[in-house]
Amino acid sequence: MGQRSGMRYLLFGLLLLLAFLSWKLFRGGTQEFANDLDRFKYGSLGAELAAGIPYEIFLALPQVFPDLLERHASQGWGAGKSGRGGYAAFGLAWERDRPLPIGFSIKRLGVERVTVTCALCHTTVYRLAANDAPRYAHGGPGHSVNIQGLLRFLFAAARDPRFSASALLPVMEKQSPLDWLDRALYTVVWIPLTRLALHVAEGQLAWMEEKPAWGPGRDDAFNLPKYVLTQAAWDDTVGNTDFPALWRLGGRAGQLIHAGGEAHTVAAVIATSALGTGALPFGEFEMRNRWLERYLGDLAPPPFPAPQDALLSARGATLFAAHCAACHSSGGARTGRAIPVDEVGTDPEHVLTFQDKDARRMNRVTAKLGMDYAELQGAPGYVARPLLGTWALAPYLHNGSVPTLHDLLTPPLQRPTVFYRGYDVLDTDKVGFVAVGEEARANGFLFDTRLRGNGNGGHRYGTALAAPEKRALLEFLKTL
Repeated sequence: MGQRSGMRYLLFGLLLLLAFLSWKLFRGGTQEFANDLDRFKYGSLGAELAAGIPYEIFLALPQVFPDLLERHASQGWGAGKSGRGGYAAFGLAWERDRPLPIGFSIKRLGVERVTVTCALCHTTVYRLAANDAPRYAHGGPGHSVNIQGLLRFLFAAARDPRFSASALLPVMEKQSPLDWLDRALYTVVWIPLTRLALHVAEGQLAWMEEKPAWGPGRDDAFNLPKYVLTQAAWDDTVGNTDFPALWRLGGRAGQLIHAGGEAHTVAAVIATSALGTGALPFGEFEMRNRWLERYLGDLAPPPFPAPQDALLSARGATLFAAHCAACHSSGGARTGRAIPVDEVGTDPEHVLTFQDKDARRMNRVTAKLGMDYAELQGAPGYVARPLLGTWALAPYLHNGSVPTLHDLLTPPLQRPTVFYRGYDVLDTDKVGFVAVGEEARANGFLFDTRLRGNGNGGHRYGTALAAPEKRALLEFLKTL
């Protein structure tokens, strides 16, 4: 009887230990936000299980691998880039007193895990002068965000023998005290799993090393889902594309949404983008997506942050109505429609990246996941978007190949062949960001329009206007 009783107690103790470990490994958490804007900036998209990195590990990596961070954050950038410490070196928007930059969520699943949000690629950082504090246009294109550099840093760290408990734990314990069980779980579970997950992700994204660099403010928008989500064979297409603005998407009903016209609805854009971050299509997936659609439906851009000439702008409004409104006003006859490449003349590479065969593969994936509403089509051309927050959309065209609106109104052969992008100081005269000169060279990424996918020869509209007309039109465009 004594032995049986002892066994029962032993089994009961083991069950309690297993229950405690299960709670420790899989306990969930909730997020609370003061307002909708904070939720947009820091709210989880549900990618913790598939793509979450434990917060303590994520925070320790720049301290354990400062050499790798410097190498991958500064690649292609000027010398001024090296002065930014930690993850800020990747051009991220970081608000004071926040644990991580805008666009990163922290939510508990076993441990607190870091994942990305829409705001990572859709927050514009700008300043009026080099000595100003940064300002943020929430929902705008993240023109300074070096996503590829960040990924390369994480992948390089995972390949390095220093990615180990012996190197990471001392740094992690300086950040936050760990008890003996936490240290054991990080040693046996979280650190090895994180390293393995980064190895897997590197294999899925290895194709990007065979193509021209994205540079700041861009990714390969449709090769990402084509290769990763549909498992299509790698090809030689180059789809490097600027992050778009997300302002007032509610007004885009009935219009094509993506740069190449691949999506018919905002819901499709949000769902496929969420999948691309690692979000899993169950649980609160649909609820989160519907909230984002409502929030982005009315999100407005900030006004142009410098003085304007009202009289000159009024003249420009007349020119806009005559030369631009058909494609770029909210009710224009061609607004939200795809303009064929042969007409618009823009670099064709993005359109060639995602054709009907690719759309069919993607649609089979989303249909299996119960998301028939997320159906895409092959890119028919480049979409003429309604102009909102136009001053913050630089550099211009889908691939960011034209630095300012002034340059966009010049004939293609007169546009800059090389310039620097990613610097956050506004050029309020030419309308864009400072892209030439010593400041731009020191703080920007060298962009070469001669590289494949970077062509700047498109959108010849308005280039024949007289110089006074161009100045008036530029002044009006600041108001949109």
